[in-house]
Amino acid sequence: MDKMDNRTDKRAIPIIKLAGICKLLTFALVTLQLTGCVKDDLYNTPHPDKGAVKITTDWSGASSDAILPQSYVLRIGTLEQTVSGTSNAFNTLFEPGKQELLVCHTAEGITLNGNAATVNTRTDGTLEPMPGYLFSGAEELAIVPDDTLKVTVKMQQRIRTLTLALGLNPGDEERIAGTSATLTGIASSIDLKSGAITEGKNIVPAFTIGTNGAERTRAAGAPALTTTLRLLGVIPAEQQVLTLNLTLTDGSTHTITTDLSEALKNFAEKMEPLELDTTLELPVEAGVSATITDWKEVDNGNIDIH
Repeated sequence: MDKMDNRTDKRAIPIIKLAGICKLLTFALVTLQLTGCVKDDLYNTPHPDKGAVKITTDWSGASSDAILPQSYVLRIGTLEQTVSGTSNAFNTLFEPGKQELLVCHTAEGITLNGNAATVNTRTDGTLEPMPGYLFSGAEELAIVPDDTLKVTVKMQQRIRTLTLALGLNPGDEERIAGTSATLTGIASSIDLKSGAITEGKNIVPAFTIGTNGAERTRAAGAPALTTTLRLLGVIPAEQQVLTLNLTLTDGSTHTITTDLSEALKNFAEKMEPLELDTTLELPVEAGVSATITDWKEVDNGNIDIH
């Protein structure tokens, strides 16, 4: 019986080994399956091969007089999306890599064409004097797969308000029958990505008789000829010359030419409204021309003379 038992045990050994191998293979198969499930769970988004973009716009640089747009356009590559508010997710996913983002909007009196914004030209060839406030922002995006790129775009104001005030002696406002004027060397177009301004043109300021409440050398409420413009900027290579034509009630006409180039050379560096004041002296006798004094920049009560 002992010999028979030994023979039985020897035959059972291969069966036991085979059963063990089967268990190991089954364990390995289950492990591979579980590993595959764990790999899928490691993806951060439902789009592991593409990236999403969320854009926040920062409007804190807007001037105190600016009116913000109710809606604006997000442009990534050739795709556009109209949005409102300050934070928006772009509704398209992107392949990994570089993309160009431009944020812009339409404004009254301005035409958009690609990256260029151009102030409309009137029938006389001069620029629209009061276009709407324009903003834009641009960023280069680095899209990564399986993630959402969050970017904050600093919106740049592109239009600044300019007021010109010519103070009058009391009673002189009643001597003015009519005015006309031109201002040269004004930028008409801007690249919304680079901020480069081009195409100098003339603009026609419309002067009206009002009161001078800004110039500190005269009493508040004194009469003045004033005009307000909104400009993209000035062309540095050109002169900003104001030509003012006056017709007085006595029938005489007077042309005054004054160079504002120095006063406007840094016009685009700030966006708060700029006011330039001067004094207009009407002639007191026939044969004498009207004159103006130096221009003064009024900035929070401080005056810089140009």
